Amino acid sequence: MTTVTVVTAIAVLIVAAVVVARSGGLGVYSLPEFYAAGKDAGFALRDIRLLHRVAREAGLTNPTSLFWSQRSLDRCIETVYQRWYAEGLEDAPRNAAFLDDLFQYRKMIELSHPRVRFGIQSSRSLDVGQPLKIVIDRGGAFRSRIVENTRTHLAIAYPTGKSLPRGFSWRGKQIRVVLWRRDDAAYTFETKVSSDYLDRAAPVLQIAHVDRMERRQKRASVRAPLSAPGRVTPVRAPEEVDPTPVGAGGYRCRMVDISEDGAALFVGGRAKAGINLRIETTIGEHPVVLAGTVRTASYDRTRHVTLLHIQAEVADLVMKNRIRAYVFGIGRPGFSSSPPGSTGGSAGGSDAEAARAQNPEPSASETPPTAEAQPESAS
Repeated sequence: MTTVTVVTAIAVLIVAAVVVARSGGLGVYSLPEFYAAGKDAGFALRDIRLLHRVAREAGLTNPTSLFWSQRSLDRCIETVYQRWYAEGLEDAPRNAAFLDDLFQYRKMIELSHPRVRFGIQSSRSLDVGQPLKIVIDRGGAFRSRIVENTRTHLAIAYPTGKSLPRGFSWRGKQIRVVLWRRDDAAYTFETKVSSDYLDRAAPVLQIAHVDRMERRQKRASVRAPLSAPGRVTPVRAPEEVDPTPVGAGGYRCRMVDISEDGAALFVGGRAKAGINLRIETTIGEHPVVLAGTVRTASYDRTRHVTLLHIQAEVADLVMKNRIRAYVFGIGRPGFSSSPPGSTGGSAGGSDAEAARAQNPEPSASETPPTAEAQPESAS
């Protein structure tokens, strides 16, 4: 082989390497090496292809970090998202579908966390501030929250709800406790009230710990607190709702949290479960529209407001991706900040915001403008 032939062959190899690197965006890593690293890490072929494309779109110099670093994945998504937004390509069907795949993958990572997969067993693992529903046979349901968790017992705020007979004492009563643990699932357990301290400045009940709680309704998506005004409109069928924002009409509400498949919000007055609603609110400067069914309605007699938990769908894929970006803390233009208390991404909210998310009772700023929910004209 002549010297010219050798030099030509080397030049061809160099050009081929440059082409592969540019087409794959993989820096010093070749495409076969990337796929081999993904396979060794236990990733499915479809996921490797997905991560290869996001590494290429983001120009990541060390793409194999996507196989072990959630932070690297979030930064890549953020880079791609911001570039497409700046170029006006966010709502291109191919890009929206790619972001849909990415966020589905990101959700899978979040929900595979041991905290979400396995939950907790003992009431000793519950957090102070956790909202509770207390149910007593032939007595109805009451609201409370955990104020202290000790080695021997739980201290809970004195239950509020309908009036009880004069002289009634909780002491010795068998109760059922129902709760929703944030970013986890619903739990229920039965226990006994050991002490009733109604005469204290801050009345509490002491209840016995349990080491086995029933876990149910495991969360199917990730949610984030959202304190924003919104509008709700009763509809006949959620699937018939037009996702185009209108910015008027319906009843005023105050959002509490949001996810890709639901929301919680306050409305003035009394509302009931089972009704279908169209919800319009904003995330940053961007409007989003959801439509779904009220699954639970908790009426607060003292504030004359109802907390609604809604199972919903987002018909528009671009809007759905906006919600996911907010939930996972993916920064993008038009978002004033990452969601307070978000479990996704690298950003989190303040302690006060996280506490408010754990205890979704309406403060003065969260209460709807009027006690009675009055419809506004669509004009």
